[in-house]
Amino acid sequence: MVKIGVIANPRSRYLRHHPEIVGVLEDLIRGRGRLATTESHADVARIAREFRDAGVDILAIAGGDGTVGITVAGFREVYGDHELPPLALLRGGTMNTVANSLGVPRGRPRQLLGKLIHATRGGRSLETVARSTIDVAGRLGFLFGTGVFRNFLFEYYQRGRGDPSAVTAAATIGHAAISAFLGGTYVSRITAPDELDLIVDGERLGARHYMAVCAGTVTEVGLGFTPFYLADQQHDAFHLLRLYGGPAEVVRELGRVWFGRPLRPRSGDGRAARSVTIEGSEGATIRYMVDGDLYEATGKLELRAGPVVRIVVNP
Repeated sequence: MVKIGVIANPRSRYLRHHPEIVGVLEDLIRGRGRLATTESHADVARIAREFRDAGVDILAIAGGDGTVGITVAGFREVYGDHELPPLALLRGGTMNTVANSLGVPRGRPRQLLGKLIHATRGGRSLETVARSTIDVAGRLGFLFGTGVFRNFLFEYYQRGRGDPSAVTAAATIGHAAISAFLGGTYVSRITAPDELDLIVDGERLGARHYMAVCAGTVTEVGLGFTPFYLADQQHDAFHLLRLYGGPAEVVRELGRVWFGRPLRPRSGDGRAARSVTIEGSEGATIRYMVDGDLYEATGKLELRAGPVVRIVVNP
């Protein structure tokens, strides 16, 4: 029998609105595996030891992109260099960009877990895709960004007052578009450049002003935009994207970003990379996001290709 271990994050958007679903998931998995809830990174490491000792074959995660990265980081501490069990993404977070990008079927955690149980009970083989994670100062994720990527999310969360939605995203984009048309301060705040120096796979590129430095191991960043088109081709690296054009130039590139095409040199460039050091001016704060969660670093930030994981795409 295939054993399924379920990790549920009660603070994820869907479970926060429907706390009774945790009990529903536990009932579903009874006899096929076990369920655990997590509130912190320390919880995940403990759960990883329990799941490993119980011989869990598939790790199902009820939560968003941030929950997935934290779960992988906690399990890596326990599993070390051994391969982690395949991940089944049950969604349920504020952001489910990784699941969307990889073509994981849409649905609520209950529906997706039911499909997974049915598939494994019937002996049907599960299709998985391999993806490298990005290790950002010890945090693991699939999407990273400074500048406009981070700043948009900050405004999105502020507008959503702790519970943002697709409507919140549309309103944030609309406000930014109007501000850009009128030459307002709102869009200037979102697109304000940072002076950064990058070392990419040992090559120092020199300091310049960037609207964003971002990286991904999945193609999409949400709303259908696919800037990280190399993610499908590089499973041991990430797609590094540098935006150094002004706001008007980058806006003109949105069509190319939508269809996953390279940027024109006046606006930015991209490449596959395995390690990046981002240096700000002395004492400067580098603000960034990993899978939708916001962080800060002082002076320098290290990125490198993290462990490769297998993600189920046909539960």
